[in-house]
Order: sequence, then structure tokens, then C-alpha cells
Amino acid sequence: MFVVEQTSPTAYGNSLAFLLSQVGSRSGELFAERLRPIGIAPREFAVLSHVASGARTQQELADLLRIHRNNMVSLIDAMEAKGWVGRHRSESDRRAFEIRPTSAGLKVVGAVNAEVPKLDTALGERLSESERSALTSLLTKIADGLGLAAAVHPSVAGRRSS
Repeated sequence: MFVVEQTSPTAYGNSLAFLLSQVGSRSGELFAERLRPIGIAPREFAVLSHVASGARTQQELADLLRIHRNNMVSLIDAMEAKGWVGRHRSESDRRAFEIRPTSAGLKVVGAVNAEVPKLDTALGERLSESERSALTSLLTKIADGLGLAAAVHPSVAGRRSS
């Protein structure tokens, strides 16, 4: 006979895994809402923010963000049509294209970056400054322990990693 143990729904609801997932999901929704008036999607911002810190080839971006190269081509096409990036032949590898931000693209990055502290304030409104600092430090430690790449969100790839 199989016996099902009764557990409280709050047992899982108070677990670190669940709370991180719950807060992360809501944080992602709020981030996307803040990007909408700027006219950029989180996936586009992931690409644009990485090229704003230095030109990268399409393949480097695809590898870094774990976006299939065919999808990366489409994404870059769309971002190029919006005037945010440009393709330039790589000086070190003439077969590759480097993706560089345009001045319009850099303005978009600036607009998004101006929203991040506002979102941080909203998310941490019930925390003291020292609690926010401690939480950020602890989350960074967890991310490092999980081998997550800095400033690369796993959902950008559009699929869950296995």
C-alpha cells in the first residue's frame, strides 16, 4: 500500500529554490514592462548591452548568450533595421561580421540602464540598504557557484538549458 505523506503547501513555498524562482520570474516581468516603453525586448537588450561594451562577432554573441546562430542572424537583422547595431567585417577574420552599436543603440542602452536602479529600488523597497547589499552579494555568490555567466540571463536563449 502506497502512503502519501501530507505536507503543507508552504513547505515548498518557503524553500530557497522556490522563492528565488518566484522573485526571479516577477523581476523578469517587471524588467520587460520597463523596457516596453523604450521599445526594446529583453532579448534584444541582452545583445545590445553586450555589444555596447565592445564589438563582438555574431558567433561570439550566439555562443555567449546561447542563442542558435540562425536565430542570432534574425535578431541582428531586426536590430539593424531599428538602427541599433551595424555589421562590420572583422579586421582579424574577414569571414566574420562584428556587431557594433550605433549611437541610437547606445542611447537605448543608456535608457535601459537608467531604469535598472528604479527597478532595484522597487524590488528592494522593504529592505534596508545593508540588506540589499547583502542580498546582492549572496545572490552573486550563488550565481558564481552555479557557474552562471555574468550579465547573461539563461532565458535569453529562448529555451531552457538541460
